[in-house]
Amino acid sequence: MKKDKTLILTYIIIIALLSCNKKTVKNEEDVKEEDIVKQFTYRERLSYYLSKKGNLDDFNIIRNIAYCYNKLEKPDSSIFYINEFLKNQKNISNEQLGMVFYRLGINYKKLNKINEAYKYFVKSKEHYLREGDSLKVGEKLFSIAKIESEKELYYKSDETCIKALEYLKPINSYLLPSIYNCLGINNYEQRKYEYSNDWYEKAIKSTRDSVNKIRYYNNISINYRELRDYKQSLSLYEKIKSNKYFDSIPLDLKAKIIDNNAYAKFRAGLKINTQDFYLAQKLKKELNDNVALIANYNYLSDYYYSNKKTNKAINNANRMYELALKLDKPDDRIEALDKIIKLEKNEIKKEALFLERINLSDSIQKARENSKIQFIAYVYNFQEERKQKLEVKADLAELNLSLEQQKSQKQVWIFVVVVVVLGSVVYFFYRRGQTKKEKIIEVYKTETRLAKKIHDETANDVYAVMSILQNNPTTDTKLLTRIQKIYAQIRDISHENSPVHTGEQFESFLRYLFLDFTNDTCKVIHKGVSEANLNELSKEKQIVLYRVLQELLVNTKKHSKASLVLITFSVLKDTISVVYQDNGKGVENLVMKNGFQNMETRIKSVGGFVTFESALEKGFQAKFQFKK
Repeated sequence: MKKDKTLILTYIIIIALLSCNKKTVKNEEDVKEEDIVKQFTYRERLSYYLSKKGNLDDFNIIRNIAYCYNKLEKPDSSIFYINEFLKNQKNISNEQLGMVFYRLGINYKKLNKINEAYKYFVKSKEHYLREGDSLKVGEKLFSIAKIESEKELYYKSDETCIKALEYLKPINSYLLPSIYNCLGINNYEQRKYEYSNDWYEKAIKSTRDSVNKIRYYNNISINYRELRDYKQSLSLYEKIKSNKYFDSIPLDLKAKIIDNNAYAKFRAGLKINTQDFYLAQKLKKELNDNVALIANYNYLSDYYYSNKKTNKAINNANRMYELALKLDKPDDRIEALDKIIKLEKNEIKKEALFLERINLSDSIQKARENSKIQFIAYVYNFQEERKQKLEVKADLAELNLSLEQQKSQKQVWIFVVVVVVLGSVVYFFYRRGQTKKEKIIEVYKTETRLAKKIHDETANDVYAVMSILQNNPTTDTKLLTRIQKIYAQIRDISHENSPVHTGEQFESFLRYLFLDFTNDTCKVIHKGVSEANLNELSKEKQIVLYRVLQELLVNTKKHSKASLVLITFSVLKDTISVVYQDNGKGVENLVMKNGFQNMETRIKSVGGFVTFESALEKGFQAKFQFKK
């Protein structure tokens, strides 16, 4: 009751101030009612906007109510008012829809309803795309990428981050450092520490925020520690501590830096002051940063175990276990169990702990797989639902057009005549197209038949000869090396001409091609595959597309020394465009040899065209397109 009286009194004061303001600043154009309301707390502002909620058509009122509820950690209420607003709206702009869908995404994420959050971030992005707002599109793509990263879909998150950069780099957005940081985290989680450092370096170069720079340097030093390059790791910590902003950074970051620095020294075999660990622990406890405390107990357990102080080592491992259990951190709990099992002397306890570890590990793996599968299924179903809605709209538009055309008998007869003429023309081109298709299929059958024959007969014979030579002590090593090289070449030819999975399996089969060519020295990134609906292409076009991309990737692997390949698919009306780029050594004068001529012939066989570009030290690029 007392609380209600306080709110009513606060509201009366706000209204009084607003009334007073209207009298005193009548002639001041810059002062608005909204500006005065913003001076009050979120609870006071909410009271003011709720008093005006009778008009649910007012976008600004609903937006502010939803915003205040969000800030007051009441996402359910925020969602309720946004949905009420959407129910009462028929004409709402893309910009407004982008804003409310983004707000729904944020609120669902707060409620840990990640699937719903993802759906509304995607919807928000699409409306801003229609509005042509590059900044907002990039922001929403980053929100999507963070969810994909949390779901451990790191390749997908990388792809979305790269797409976000395409929108944000030209306008030098404030989000660039955060996106680079996300890419760094993705690579760290996959234990690709050197790639991770490359992204953190980009984050440092693109930010002016001194605190964030220190944060990114800390991340790099952790990567060097994991790479066992302790000299570099400790050098960075010295750089961080000598930074003039170090004393003013947030205490949670300072505690982590002190902790990580001490642990890096310990791992490097240097003498350390254990008080550094306990200073970090003290700061983390004061801040109630329990997640960071897990790392501290982990470090202390390792340190004491190394110094043969078993009791202290097991005490810290137990603290780590208890905190991980309390905070529901299963990975940390497993790590703690590993330490306890190693230190425990009682065989019965050790066996019980070992069983707990096995069961926990299995349940984590199953939970993660289920969560990932459910999320992927949700995203797929959501995309299919959108696609079906678009098809229904297209069908309705076509039906309305047809009804309009049938209003006049004269128009109907004209239509019939046009159809007959066009039908004849279409039939002519159809027959010509069928001949081309038959040729493509015949070439494909010949390639696969030869590949099988090479594999089954020639490769096996070469392998038999190679085996005999290997077992003969008098064999010339140069001859054996040559035979091995011939065998590898035959095997590659056979693999490159193996059957292509077409139809509904094609998109997945193409993705496996990209994964096959991704390794530690070269990363293949693709984007736009899902949007291109490649499974709907005819069999011959799927074969041509696969063979051309396969040949391009083989060329890159053999000749370019590239570390990155980017393959971009896009669809404009009924035409598919593909841009293939690598950052290899390139060539000064590109000569159209057999490989390029084969690709050109393949693309032309499906009515498309292709161009090739290259420059010394500037990589290679191929662009081709054809009608769906």
